[in-house]
Amino acid sequence: MNIRLAKLLVCPQCQGELTLESPTGTQDKITAGSFQCARCPAQFPIRNGIPRFVPDEAYLASFGFEWKQWRRTQFDNVSRQFSEASFTVSTGTQPEALKGKLVLDAGCGAGRFMDVVARSGAEVVGVDFSLAIEVAQENLGHLPNCHFIQADLLHSPLRSEAFDFAFSIGVLHHTPNTHEAFRQVLRTLKPGGEIAIWVYPLRRLTETFEYFPNAVNETLASDVQYRIPDRGQKFAKTFARPFDWITETSSYLERAFTTRLPVRWIYALSHLAIPLYYLYQIPLFYPLRLVTKIAMHPDPEWRVLDTFDWYSPRYQWKHTYAEVRAWFEAAGLLEVRLLPRPVAVRGRRPAAGWVSAPG
Repeated sequence: MNIRLAKLLVCPQCQGELTLESPTGTQDKITAGSFQCARCPAQFPIRNGIPRFVPDEAYLASFGFEWKQWRRTQFDNVSRQFSEASFTVSTGTQPEALKGKLVLDAGCGAGRFMDVVARSGAEVVGVDFSLAIEVAQENLGHLPNCHFIQADLLHSPLRSEAFDFAFSIGVLHHTPNTHEAFRQVLRTLKPGGEIAIWVYPLRRLTETFEYFPNAVNETLASDVQYRIPDRGQKFAKTFARPFDWITETSSYLERAFTTRLPVRWIYALSHLAIPLYYLYQIPLFYPLRLVTKIAMHPDPEWRVLDTFDWYSPRYQWKHTYAEVRAWFEAAGLLEVRLLPRPVAVRGRRPAAGWVSAPG
């Protein structure tokens, strides 16, 4: 942990100032110690260079398993830029636009999007509830512009009005309350700062046809890696609502079973995504996509990862563009934009005079 990180932290219980106690290491790399609240008795340890504001992984233990299993699967390299492309479409922001800014990755996992932002020249703080934060540090801890915190987004230790840009890609819907998690991330924005989130869609096909009628395949390709053949688009649009209902109902029933399985069983079953990928590309078997969801990523390892990610978490809320846009507007955000990845939305906090609406 770099000493600069301490200036961004407050007590998650009472928002009191924190004092660094008994640090070991150097200012550039504090490896152990603790934070003591000046207002209440709370104390929070620093272990292996990471401030810890939660006692354990609680309901997010599957993510700790996930990112230890697939430490660098989703990281970009010279031959592929999937994470950078996903970041851009999910936030409406080119990474280079964040150069020199202080950025929050709310739910950083193994650090794939932190990597994208850090390479752009931004200083980025990654927060994760699970032990994935240790994997993120292993992946990116050598970079001086990356910082790591193990904390609960619903009880955030981050100082209000600290960040120039905050984003959360595929994470807030895995908390007990997506809206409240959004509000807690929003609290950390400076006046004039921007926030972008992507959460799981409740009506993917319906809203894709409604909001992006001239870019249906581009939108679906960025979200779930498949396209509707031109000859089938009229049919798909006509039956989009029942298709969405079938997909969500089957998903609910399947997850009612899988979320009760041991994590390693889900991991083993997720490998079925490797052969099913080829079956699902045959037109005769397209209907199976509605009733048994698997990731359709061309990389086999990535397919297993994303399929595991779908079936294992305890919480998995779904939302609509209208619902999420209402959160942004109720909070007084400006320049609210719906982005072509259901459901991705971004907005800007007013430069002055902003008061968040009550929840």
